[in-house]
Amino acid sequence: MTVNGSGVTRVLLIDDHALVRAGYRYLLHCTCHLAVVAEASSAAAGYRHFLRGGIDVTVLDLSLPGAGGLEVLRRMRSRRATARVLVVSMHDEAAMVDRALGLGAQGYLCKRSNPELLVEAVTAVASGERFLDPVLMAERAQSCSRAAQIKGLSEREFEIFRQLAEGHPVELIARSLCLSAKTIANYGTSIRRKLRIENRAEMARIALAAGIVSPPCT
Repeated sequence: MTVNGSGVTRVLLIDDHALVRAGYRYLLHCTCHLAVVAEASSAAAGYRHFLRGGIDVTVLDLSLPGAGGLEVLRRMRSRRATARVLVVSMHDEAAMVDRALGLGAQGYLCKRSNPELLVEAVTAVASGERFLDPVLMAERAQSCSRAAQIKGLSEREFEIFRQLAEGHPVELIARSLCLSAKTIANYGTSIRRKLRIENRAEMARIALAAGIVSPPCT
């Protein structure tokens, strides 16, 4: 399905790396219903191309000189609510993905993903569908599952989990909670079982990802 009725989806590429744009162009031109009609290496130039019209899907990087990709996305969607934008970025952090989708991007693809996914993603966005990178979808599902597991900890288990994740010795945790070291060790075993992890290193990683503990100062 195409946006303009011509049978060809017209694509604008906005990325500050010429080699990356060349790769995108090659992949998209290998598909008869997709055509790159404009390119830009900066946020300002990309927005100017967008304002000229004749664009069905914009493939947008987030790390751009000038205003940056998120600001360009905001401007595009403010100017034209029907603008269809696929973000293709090296940033795969949940906060960045959520921000882009919240600003109106219909798709998000990681630069580390299979190149063939670009055609699938552009086609989906052109058809009015939302496309989220399968890698991100899997990571989100795992994150939701882990959040549910953490939520299932009792208040006492959660506090011990937090202190263990911060690297506090068992004996120190025991004194702070007026419990025996053996009791803390038993809690630790129960927590690892509930979270389906093997050791304290994994516990620390999970707590850091969930924002329960802060990253160590460097």
